[in-house]
Amino acid sequence: LAPPHIILRRALIEGRQLPNIARDIGLFMARTLFRGSDLHMPTKDRKADLALFADNVELCGITEDLVFTDPYFDAKLNRHTSPQLDGLVAELRADRDLKVEAQRLKHLFAANAETLLHGDLHSGSIMVTDTETRMIDPEFAFYGPIAFDVGMLLANFWMSFFSQRGHEDKGRRDAMRAYLLGVTNETWAVFRAEFSVLWRSERTGMLYQRSLFEDQGDILAAEQALDHVLHQIWTDLLGFAGIEVHRRILGLAHNADFETIADEDVRASCEAKALKFGRHIAVNRRQIYSIDEVNS
Repeated sequence: LAPPHIILRRALIEGRQLPNIARDIGLFMARTLFRGSDLHMPTKDRKADLALFADNVELCGITEDLVFTDPYFDAKLNRHTSPQLDGLVAELRADRDLKVEAQRLKHLFAANAETLLHGDLHSGSIMVTDTETRMIDPEFAFYGPIAFDVGMLLANFWMSFFSQRGHEDKGRRDAMRAYLLGVTNETWAVFRAEFSVLWRSERTGMLYQRSLFEDQGDILAAEQALDHVLHQIWTDLLGFAGIEVHRRILGLAHNADFETIADEDVRASCEAKALKFGRHIAVNRRQIYSIDEVNS
C-alpha cells in the first residue's frame, strides 16, 4: 500500500495513537474467524476449503518449530540479548510447566482445524493510516484454532507496551502505555461483541445448530453455548499470546519494538518484563478470567 499507509508496528514505535485500530482489527478477526468455521460455512464447502489450504505444509512447519519449540531449547538460530538475559532464559528453558504448556498449545495448533486463519497476524502485517487499517501478508493462511490469530495479535500490543520505556528519548510514554492497554481491551471487547452478533445471526453451519436451541424456544441454551465458546477462545488466546512473546524475544524472528532500543541494558529490562508476563499468561491461562486481570 502506498503512503500515507505505514506498518502498524512502526507507528506504535513512533508513539502514534491511532483511533480506529482496535475496532477495525476486532471486527476483522471476528468476521473472518467466525465465517471460516463450521459455525457458519456449509460442511461441504468448508471441507473443500480445508483441503485447499492443507498443503501449506512448509509455512505451517515454520510456525510449529519457530513458535512452539525452538524458544525453549538452545536451537541453532535462536538469539537473545546476552549476557543480560542469560539467567532468565536458562530459567525459562528449565521450566517444566512452561514447556508442557507450550507443547499443549502446539498440539492444539496442529490438531484443531477450526477455521481459516491469517496465520501470521501481528503488528508487522497490518498497515494503517489515521482512518484505515489493512491486513497484509496472508501467506501463512491455513486452518487452525480461532484463538491463534487473536492471541498473536494481542501479544504484539502487549510487547509494544513493554517496549515503551526504550522509546522515551523524547519524553515519558505513560499516555502511550495507557493507550496500548486500552487497545487490547477494546480489541477483545469488539471481537467478543461482533462474534456474539454473528453467533445469533449467521450460525448456519453444522455446529450448535439452531434446531437444537432457538428453534425449540431455548435461547438461553444458545447463549450458554456461546459463553462456553468465547471462554475457550479466551483461555487459548492467552496461551498463544504468551508463547508469541517468548518466540519474539528468544527465537529467530524478533520484534522491532525491542530491537530498535539501542541501549542493551534498557532493552533487556523491557524484554525481561515481557518474558515474565508471557510465562504468566501462558501457564496460568485457565485461572485468568478477564482482560482486566491481565492489564491490571
